[in-house]
Amino acid sequence: MRRRARLTALLCALLMLLSGCSLKSGDELYSLPKMSSEYESLQQSLQSLLDSGLEYAAPLSGSNTQAVQDVDLDGDGVSEAVAFLKDTDESALVIYLFQQNDEGEYEVMTTINGQGSAVNSVSYSQLDGAGNMEIVITWQVSTGVYALSAYSVWSGGSLELMAAQSYTRYSLVDLNEDGADELLLLYLDTSDTSQNRAEYYTYSDGGLALTGTARLSYDLASIDRVRSAALYNGGNALYVTGYVTDSETGAASSSIQLTDILSIRNGELVNVTLDENKSTSTSTRRRTYVAEQDLNADGIWEIPALSSIYERLEDGTVTVSENFYLVSWVQYDLNGEPHVACSTYYNSSDGWYLILPEEWNGEIALERSDYSLGETVERSIQFYVLTPVDEDGGKILQRDENTGTAVLSNGTAARFMTISQNPGADREERAVLGERSLLDTGSEDAAYSVEFYETEDGFCDWTEEDVLENLHIITTDWSSD
Repeated sequence: MRRRARLTALLCALLMLLSGCSLKSGDELYSLPKMSSEYESLQQSLQSLLDSGLEYAAPLSGSNTQAVQDVDLDGDGVSEAVAFLKDTDESALVIYLFQQNDEGEYEVMTTINGQGSAVNSVSYSQLDGAGNMEIVITWQVSTGVYALSAYSVWSGGSLELMAAQSYTRYSLVDLNEDGADELLLLYLDTSDTSQNRAEYYTYSDGGLALTGTARLSYDLASIDRVRSAALYNGGNALYVTGYVTDSETGAASSSIQLTDILSIRNGELVNVTLDENKSTSTSTRRRTYVAEQDLNADGIWEIPALSSIYERLEDGTVTVSENFYLVSWVQYDLNGEPHVACSTYYNSSDGWYLILPEEWNGEIALERSDYSLGETVERSIQFYVLTPVDEDGGKILQRDENTGTAVLSNGTAARFMTISQNPGADREERAVLGERSLLDTGSEDAAYSVEFYETEDGFCDWTEEDVLENLHIITTDWSSD
């Protein structure tokens, strides 16, 4: 472990040198800093390769983009070094893997000859279940065209477990929960959308074998992100989110997305959300107002389902809003059945959301109030309870003949709460004005406050603690598998 820590420190020092402005260019940018004698052999070996006409060719994308990477490939607690290089004369890619011998010196373990013009990405994953890490590499064949290869490596050799061409996206995930990852290749076929599919590869007899396929939504035009997470009733899944086909242009829409959820059921790969009659995941189709996420941090991915919420206008009338949305966060089980984890008012423009009690659904209206003058900036959302308009408690909308707006007929709205955000310089003073109470949200960018108002029916019995428990600052997680 000490050797691994020291190699990590060496590679970190290398990256620091790469970012410096005092170095020249070319191979000198990647030259290893002088470290202890334990790593002199690695430094000398790499320098010898550079002197022979090779140059560093770091992966272009992904989470592993260093030209020299520190990886424990054989699981013995001692890291190997993986160097990505290119022959400048022949434009040939080659990956050198170094291991430590009994004296702690680095020597070539094996090499992998590449294809294409660059290494697009590299991942390390346990695919055979034996404890060693396999290497999955995507090669950039040409602009926008990639090939994939998976390798098993050992001292003195390597074996290509599989090769794939012209896929759209791939992911390494343990869907069958056997402790080893499987490979999923995702294909979108613009010429024949019925061929949109996922292919499932598992390790068998010294290679990765195709063991199942599942249809992806026919109208999934592009894949924006993939993420592995749990399902509602247990089990692992891969959540594949992308833009749907625009019916007018035939290209990917910029405003409508859906999520296909892939998992293993009865030993077979299935798309649990696919509507077999419509060949698409109808229930997860939505506007790109907010992204799917693990909102309640229970390890299960929630898909947002948007519905309109009432809005109180400046003249006091109430209408179905085009500005505010109720977001139901839906978890799916292995049979594709939806389960609502919670509902929120999701204020993406101000960066916070509020979990709403179930009994508030359909009973409240919102109104926005913004104020800016000098150093004062305030963004407030006012919450109103709607008085039933008929004896059955229903709310009847009638369309205004002059404006065309559908408004609540004969109903009244009583304000019961206001949540304010103050990002201005006088934030602390504004947050305690009048009957406001400062909320300790932990935000360093703005002060948040709440003010309550009495209503005739005592609709809301929340306290500051209730608001703080249900109010959350939005954080964006762009990571994907």
